[in-house]
Amino acid sequence: MLIKEIVQEGRVEGVYMVLDCRRRVARNGKPFADIKLGDKSGEIALKVWEAQEEIFAKLQKGRVIRLAAVAGNYNNILQLEADGKEDFFRICQEGEYDPADFLPVSPVPLAESWRILDKACAQVELAPFRELLATFFQDSSFRKEFARVPAALRHHHAYLGGLLEHTAGVVTICQAALAHYPHVNRDLLLSGALLHDIGKVRSYETGTGFTNTDEGKLLGHLVLGVKMVAEAIAEIRRQRGAAFFPSTLELPLLHLLVSHHGVMEWGSPVEPVLLEACLLHHADYMDSEAAKY
Repeated sequence: MLIKEIVQEGRVEGVYMVLDCRRRVARNGKPFADIKLGDKSGEIALKVWEAQEEIFAKLQKGRVIRLAAVAGNYNNILQLEADGKEDFFRICQEGEYDPADFLPVSPVPLAESWRILDKACAQVELAPFRELLATFFQDSSFRKEFARVPAALRHHHAYLGGLLEHTAGVVTICQAALAHYPHVNRDLLLSGALLHDIGKVRSYETGTGFTNTDEGKLLGHLVLGVKMVAEAIAEIRRQRGAAFFPSTLELPLLHLLVSHHGVMEWGSPVEPVLLEACLLHHADYMDSEAAKY
């Protein structure tokens, strides 16, 4: 039963995530657990009366539980209640649930965002860039991860599919800029827009929440993105020859990746010195800021 389906008093069974668990003392002096549960449909309070110490140890934030409780009305608000002396829950193990059932999801259909990205890939004419983009965006396992992770942990697009949605937004803004500034290098700007946040695939992971990976904490997505793209270019050169992907194409593209935060205070190792890098920075900033409203 989803939380949004709990609309009247009675027995409730379902799988929920523990969002918060606090110790309280009732008027009779006995301890109880004041818990907040959630799923993708909403949140609800759970009161566990006469909660024993082991309950607080098990019902930690982020745990997913299978619950059997009773919905009751308290001050005209429905809440769940359980007896701490009874076996009212079971901790779910990884693989017994889909994290998407407990995490926010992009409001934009994945297929719509993929349509924008795939169309942009097809618009790139330069063979080395096309092959580089195909290395990532024609790989099914990469597409799965790219469509899953958020674009950030908190500030913007912080939900499943957020990276895909954000990248589609940046690409769309860059395409508008290309229509207005015809002298811009189309292949460079589109490739940079498509790849600018690629390192977030290795920076973030999803489970019962969004967290940084060790690589994300220690290196950050800018460094990881450059590393991923440079490694892909090296493999293309190994297969096709060094002349196929000259440094005169690689360095400008890598510059777009490392400078897209715009200023050093915002995390860029360098600031944009190419027009395409400047446009990419402003497109990235515009889309991330618009998502906050």
